[in-house]
Amino acid sequence: MDALNESFVFGSEVIGRGVPTTTDLYIGATIQLLATAAVILGIYNVYLIKEMTIFHCAFGWFWASRTIGEIGANAVHMVYSGPVTMMQPSWISSRAGIIAFTISYFFGCHACVMHQIISFNRMVAVCFPLKYRFIFTKTICKALIAMVWVQVFFVLALYNVIPCQQLGFSPTFYEFVFVKCEAGMERNISIVGTVVNRFCWFVCGSTVIFDGLTLYKIIQIKKNGLTQEKTFKRDVRFFAQTTIQNLTMMVALTMICLVNNSSSTALVMNAFALNLLLVTHVNNALALILFNPEVRARFGKKKIKSCAPSTVSATNQASTVRSEDDW
Repeated sequence: MDALNESFVFGSEVIGRGVPTTTDLYIGATIQLLATAAVILGIYNVYLIKEMTIFHCAFGWFWASRTIGEIGANAVHMVYSGPVTMMQPSWISSRAGIIAFTISYFFGCHACVMHQIISFNRMVAVCFPLKYRFIFTKTICKALIAMVWVQVFFVLALYNVIPCQQLGFSPTFYEFVFVKCEAGMERNISIVGTVVNRFCWFVCGSTVIFDGLTLYKIIQIKKNGLTQEKTFKRDVRFFAQTTIQNLTMMVALTMICLVNNSSSTALVMNAFALNLLLVTHVNNALALILFNPEVRARFGKKKIKSCAPSTVSATNQASTVRSEDDW
């Protein structure tokens, strides 16, 4: 046991092998490429939201906050995970990998929770249009965004307050992995991480319910002809935009739960899980550009100034609601 303790190196899981292999170079380059693309597209998203009045509303606020979270998480992979995977430095401090996880998770967890809020926002816009402006006021939107940022601190605290639960990025395992705290430890996972991953999966699964209700309402509106074609198309567009993102995020979260930050998971699974998450973030940023003709034609003459929901009364009469672009 003494010999085992003497040979134990804390954080050996998150230290490079010294000499990179061909696989390290390929996977590191992929991480670097996807993370850089996600950061650039994310920054462009924030710029569009700031410049275009159509996004000066609750939907835009939530989207911007979610995007900032993804930018922060992807920036860690761009400046740390990708480079260390390609270089495999054996001299790097194990604390660097743990810090990389902490920063990336702080931003990534916020972005994940914001998916639910965006999905709920779209459901209310379609299913309860007359109540939309009373639910998503400036005050409520600011409070929701602030609350999501704050709750991440408490989640992260669990990894550091509860003994032997820390995670860090591993350039040899290509993913955030559990960092063992003592010699001879048989456990390969963080219990806190396992609980958090599965809880996030179930919480994010709520978007499926929201999207299902929204889709049902859209079908009913189309069937009964209760709205103008222009506003209906916009609602469908926003719905499709968020739904595609939610589906890809659920697939990525499923992979994260399967891998579970374990150092005993197959390397191909680890690499696939991380890069799938990065692809999801790229997809999220592209959605704002590809699904909105206002963005694609932003240099044209036609300007659309509102992203308020279409409103329909029970008597088949369209109601007029003050636009949200006065935010």
